[in-house]
Amino acid sequence: MTETKKTTEKTLRRFTLSWQLALGMASGFFVIFIIFAFVLSQILKQYYGRLPETLYQWLGITILLGGLFVFGFAFMLTRYILRPVKSIKTTIEAFEDDPMTNVRADRANVNDEFYDLVNILNRMIDRLQSLIGAQQQFVSDVSHELRTPVTIVKGHMDLLNRWGKDEPEVLEDSIKSSLAEMQRMETLINEMLNLTRAEQIPIENVQEVTEVGGLVHRVFDNFKLIHPDFIFTLDDDLTQDANVKVRQDHMEQILIILADNAVKYSLDRKEIHFALSQTTNRVEIGIQDFGEGLSSEDAARVFDRFYRVDKARSRAKGGNGLGLSIAQRLVKAYGGEITLESALGSGSVFTIRLPLQRENKNDQKLSN
Repeated sequence: MTETKKTTEKTLRRFTLSWQLALGMASGFFVIFIIFAFVLSQILKQYYGRLPETLYQWLGITILLGGLFVFGFAFMLTRYILRPVKSIKTTIEAFEDDPMTNVRADRANVNDEFYDLVNILNRMIDRLQSLIGAQQQFVSDVSHELRTPVTIVKGHMDLLNRWGKDEPEVLEDSIKSSLAEMQRMETLINEMLNLTRAEQIPIENVQEVTEVGGLVHRVFDNFKLIHPDFIFTLDDDLTQDANVKVRQDHMEQILIILADNAVKYSLDRKEIHFALSQTTNRVEIGIQDFGEGLSSEDAARVFDRFYRVDKARSRAKGGNGLGLSIAQRLVKAYGGEITLESALGSGSVFTIRLPLQRENKNDQKLSN
């Protein structure tokens, strides 16, 4: 009953507003029309002297009909002008009631003055819904993933409360385990924040250009240094600088995630292979390991957040199942793609493809 009353009140308000605007416009037009009729009658008087009574009657009828016509025209014009405003108002009210609504302001039959406003409103709602969705997903993931470490820490605190004061070994083990879980929680939260930021990169605002070849060589050299027990190889088929419109820290983060993943899941054959190549419009980066590989079922889900092929082993290796999700979302945010080829017992190959940033003609002229 309350909703019906609200709807009725809104309809009456809109109808009243239309009539008020129409009356205002009609009054203005009507005054102009009367002035015109008065001036016309004075001109006729000068030429014909006293006007016949019938002419006054016809002037009165003309003024009345003209007033009705002007009012009707003003009312229709007002309705036309207010149509996009009504659509915008309806959209805002729907968003206020439900932030995840699918209602959007209608761009059809919208005049030029309101078209940009409608587009801006729709884009703003899309952006806000994306942020709200990311926030909801973040809260859901945090509550789910932190449940285990919090339970473990609570268990150790209970253990310390009972026997820790009198048992030095229990005290030491519980403190070590609790610190390890706290460290894992800190890492998990940082990774989840990175994942949320990766989903919200406004690529149109990114102006930084990164030269991929030099960055891949640097990451390659760093991994050779910190993993001396591995064999690292690099095939660089680039014939010129491969510039991409990606922040350098994001590009480096993607490469480190994939290289670190390759190291973690290598078995007896400790060998990692990097490859660089480019086509007319894209640069391709491949990182290959020769480890345990993945089944087709696992490969299809490997980019899902918190997905672990072997949860026990992943946790032992320090993984939270977020690294590849972060890498994929970063690559996608910059208009690229990341793919996986893998087979059990044969290792995996991750390939990143990003659009090349070409110099515009003005830059080329300046360089010449």
